[in-house]
Amino acid sequence: MKTLTLTLLLIASTAFASDIIEFKNGMTFNHKLHQTEKVGKCYVCHDNVSVSEDTKVVKTTDPGKIKGFGKEWAHKYCKDCHDLFGEGPVECNDCHHKKVK
Repeated sequence: MKTLTLTLLLIASTAFASDIIEFKNGMTFNHKLHQTEKVGKCYVCHDNVSVSEDTKVVKTTDPGKIKGFGKEWAHKYCKDCHDLFGEGPVECNDCHHKKVK
């Protein structure tokens, strides 16, 4: 039953998450890639997610939201993670493809 619950939660969370998220500043983010291949654990970015000790039950209070997300958050956490693993964009033009007016 627990495995079924976890599976349904993962399917539901994936169904609501767009593969590519586009921000108004020209940045795009491949959520599915981070979700499946790069990070793999929702709670690394989403602080409103908790996982049971056996990692079979995932709970969230506000799916899709990242507390405090914005320019400062992204510049700190995204760039730091990309630097740490030597993958992903770290320069301004790597993320910001459009000029912000």
